[in-house]
Amino acid sequence: MKVAKSISDLSIQIADWKKSGLSIGFVPTMGYLHDGHLELLKHSKSNTDKTVICIFVNPTQFNDPKDFLNYPFDEAGDLKKCESVGVDLVFLPNKDELYPNEGGHIVISQSLLQKNLCGRTRPGHFEGVMLIVAKLFHLVSPNKAFFGLKDFQQYRIIQDMVKLLNFPIEVVGIETIREKDGLALSSRNVRLNSKERETATLIPRAFALAEKLTLGGETSSQALREILADFLLSGQNVKIDYIETVDPISLQEILVLNSPFLLAMAVFVGETRLIDNRIFTPNVP
Repeated sequence: MKVAKSISDLSIQIADWKKSGLSIGFVPTMGYLHDGHLELLKHSKSNTDKTVICIFVNPTQFNDPKDFLNYPFDEAGDLKKCESVGVDLVFLPNKDELYPNEGGHIVISQSLLQKNLCGRTRPGHFEGVMLIVAKLFHLVSPNKAFFGLKDFQQYRIIQDMVKLLNFPIEVVGIETIREKDGLALSSRNVRLNSKERETATLIPRAFALAEKLTLGGETSSQALREILADFLLSGQNVKIDYIETVDPISLQEILVLNSPFLLAMAVFVGETRLIDNRIFTPNVP
């Protein structure tokens, strides 16, 4: 496994693989890798000749400076995990490598897909995501890029960005990997203390409740969201950022649940913000 810390070292290896006609799979991450990230890497290994991962905590996608400063990082542990699944190249740039001090400021935005969900409550977040992913796509030139569907809005926005900017890249979404109790794997889970970790199970249980209500014929988005909010707020030190029902493609709000919809939520447990989602198909005539 090779490690590149500069754009020049990365470019040399990418050019060599391209010259040999090898396909490249890419997984952009902010590190502190867990089994969800490793699943993305395994899919890349199975579907491309060479697998590249980037580990970079991107400052431009944090709308809360404290969140950026508190983001966990474990370079040595991450490298061991990458090696364990057969990653071919790890790109480990520093901030100055990707964001030179000189030069202007570029903003990439997709107003329609950013309108709801995390785009509503985290202003500037997706502009930061699109900017860094566009930079990395340009540098790595992958054939396929792999993203977890836990961040469903991010996945759809990157899909759309690739189409709009004519990147010759296939964006592949991989199903969310979960703990035994149903909680979605996340690097943020490490911030939860034991009591908060137990409280966090309210999130997968809320989706189970939503499934029961949907199969039972509930078609009112407002009614569903109110029931789920009451359920989640039964936990100690819980604050709801959002609970939304949207179209899985356009990510626009759905009020009458008579067709497949994405139920997505962001919930603070203590100081830790957790997100999750599921697509439901209503049981209606």
